[in-house]
Amino acid sequence: MKLTSTEALIATLAIGLMMLLLRFLPFVIFSNRKSPAFFSFIEKFIPALSIAVLFLVCFKERTTDLIFKSSNFTTEISSVICAIVASLLTLVLHLWKNNAMLSIFGGTILYMILNYFF
Repeated sequence: MKLTSTEALIATLAIGLMMLLLRFLPFVIFSNRKSPAFFSFIEKFIPALSIAVLFLVCFKERTTDLIFKSSNFTTEISSVICAIVASLLTLVLHLWKNNAMLSIFGGTILYMILNYFF
């Protein structure tokens, strides 16, 4: 389905408005009272959960390709090794600096560099 320029603009504005509304809604709802404990839990553990989801998705895809689609084993195994090395750097950076953004960006940049050269 191809959108015209007007339809694409309307869709973009609608999505942007919805994102803005969803971002501001918690502040409007909880401006005069204390937020529930569930939100404190989410706020505390969301960086670790994000890294865990990225880790699982990355390795599920790599190992599935290696086992079931290995037309070129050396290419697939090098991709798995790149993912392992980048994940180890992510872990080390997070344990060392305890900064989720540094960990995610550092691991991603190393993975892209390794993937490009190997």
